[in-house]
Amino acid sequence: MELTVELTVEEMLKKMLSSEYSPKKPKSPKMKLFSFLAMLNAYDPEAYLLMSECQQILGPPDPIHGGPPFEKRMEPFIDFINISGPSEHKCSIYQVFAKSAVNELAALGLSRSATMKEFMDSFCGDQIQPHIFRFIKILLTTRGLEEKGREKFSRLISDIQEKENFHKAVSVLKSASDKLTGIHIFPQTISRLFYIKGGIIDYQKAEEWAKEAIRRAPKNSYVADTLGQVHKNQFLREARQHDEILRKAKVAFRVFKDVEVKADEEVSPDMVDSAGTESISVTFNNRGYFGFMQVANIALEKLSKFKPNPSLNHSFIQEKKMEVEAKFAFFQWYLAYSQPDMKSLEPSYFWKDVVLCYEMYTTKKATDSITFAGLLDSLNRGLFTSKGRRALFEEHQETVSHLEGMQGFLKANYEANFDVKAAEMYILSNIILSNKMHNSPMLTPVKELQAIIHRFLDTEKRCRSPEFYLLVLLLFWSDRQPQAVQEEEDEEDEQQSTEDDLSEDTTWEDEASDDDQETREEPGQFSLDRLFDPNLQEYVTLMEQAFETTRYAKYLRGRYLLPLFFLGKGSGLRKWIHKSKLDAIVEEKVDAELSDEQEERTKEKWRRIHEMWITGDVWRIQEIQDILSPINVVPCQSPLSPQDHKMVYVLAGGKKIEAKTRVDDDSAPGPMPSYLGFTIQGPLVFRVRYPHMSGQ
Repeated sequence: MELTVELTVEEMLKKMLSSEYSPKKPKSPKMKLFSFLAMLNAYDPEAYLLMSECQQILGPPDPIHGGPPFEKRMEPFIDFINISGPSEHKCSIYQVFAKSAVNELAALGLSRSATMKEFMDSFCGDQIQPHIFRFIKILLTTRGLEEKGREKFSRLISDIQEKENFHKAVSVLKSASDKLTGIHIFPQTISRLFYIKGGIIDYQKAEEWAKEAIRRAPKNSYVADTLGQVHKNQFLREARQHDEILRKAKVAFRVFKDVEVKADEEVSPDMVDSAGTESISVTFNNRGYFGFMQVANIALEKLSKFKPNPSLNHSFIQEKKMEVEAKFAFFQWYLAYSQPDMKSLEPSYFWKDVVLCYEMYTTKKATDSITFAGLLDSLNRGLFTSKGRRALFEEHQETVSHLEGMQGFLKANYEANFDVKAAEMYILSNIILSNKMHNSPMLTPVKELQAIIHRFLDTEKRCRSPEFYLLVLLLFWSDRQPQAVQEEEDEEDEQQSTEDDLSEDTTWEDEASDDDQETREEPGQFSLDRLFDPNLQEYVTLMEQAFETTRYAKYLRGRYLLPLFFLGKGSGLRKWIHKSKLDAIVEEKVDAELSDEQEERTKEKWRRIHEMWITGDVWRIQEIQDILSPINVVPCQSPLSPQDHKMVYVLAGGKKIEAKTRVDDDSAPGPMPSYLGFTIQGPLVFRVRYPHMSGQ
């Protein structure tokens, strides 16, 4: 039945438009207005024209001067026009009708490009209305999202290229650029047309238009990146001879350095001074850093195929090696601590290009890089959701023996250097090893680790890193479970311990002995707890301050901060569950669901895993509930909370500690189960929704 209705509508439109429009006759005002509304709503369902703007197109006589009403003047189109608005009426067309109308008009000879240019001629005067500018920008420059990222161009520009030709698309954008001379995005889009595959490649014109965009927005790093992309693509496709490779690489490096500098100078909207002189960016633009790595990759690949003088190649490598290492380290923590937002990830090629560049210039394995973020990420390796697997690297899960060897190496390094960074790495290696094998004989007792970090607690408090305070909180967080779950924990403890021991080929007595190593005091020694009872709220505050004053607040702004550890059921190091354990459980559950669905399995697996985190279904998986410890929280009113978070108090060891939780406008009244996680910024509470709810 629906198909019949659609066909009837299309037939009605076709008959009506063919009777009202002919390329051989002047276009009537009502035909002109209808074509504008159809164009707007075919590509932006929220677009509209005010009634006064519609009357402007129709011309005199206006109804207020005795002319016929709008509905009469727009016959026979009026049945397709929606008029709404409490004060000044807004006119629009439902998108399904608008799309059909645009197609029918194009078939009759009224092209999309001609309609769009005529629309701009009609409304882009000296004082363009903000809503008109917004609609033009959406139609010509807003790119939709697809599975592999954003589309190359807006739907309208893509349709003009496909259904008309490349030059018509350029012409429409040139018209917008000429009429809106202070706006950078139109020349920027023209530049992209000239260098992206699928169009007519012309790097000279691409460079000219990119420079025009930069002239209009000289401080904008994203505009500067367009010029970088022009040079990178030209370098990739055209550089052949050795000298040409070096010359074009130098130019591309210089342009991406400019992107990097401008990105470093940009600030978030809430940091703009009263004069508003800063360049604003909600997120940090990483394209300068990433563009450098891509150009370095291309250069070395080209030089390796053309070797008139090996010493020159070696000199080139040595010149760029330190910067490659620095940028690899940047992306290592950047991707370990965050992702673009909760619903999206970096493209799969992103980490691949970074790793290949690092390994080519250093001849080291990226997985052997010993950094805090690298060690933190080690437990993700081999999982379906890991960066390496997404980049199509052959990757295996870390073994206990390798992690024990790493812990031994970092212990020796700490004992030899006795500095805070060495201490951080040594402590983290124990937490990571505990997640892999909680009763490894190599594990250092918690009291000893507490004593190590205690040595640094009262010195340089304002100069420590978020990583340092993360470890402080993990080591000193109370082992006492909330009273509501303590009895259940007591009942399950012996059975759970026995199951864990059987899986590790140990006995129940061995486990008891291991626990004693973490909790009992040696004869003649004072308990560290008696000497030092840390104020965890102070260290939560210091961690947040460290996040704000170090590079992280700047470079991770606007991104979703990933939970790194969760509070689990256990004591000592065992109570901290690395996120990879949850990922592994989710992956296993999705694998079971997909056992009989082989076609498009990888894509569907990704979708389902991602969806479970977005909707909060992960918290309702029994295996995850079995390892995480529910927490008690109470509301906390804080005017300083970011808009996307609200504050709560977490009850730990009889004390109230502030933690963020995601703002949830649809929160159910009454108590909800909650779990505690830690991001690089501090504690974050995850609220468990009931099955009919969604989100975090």
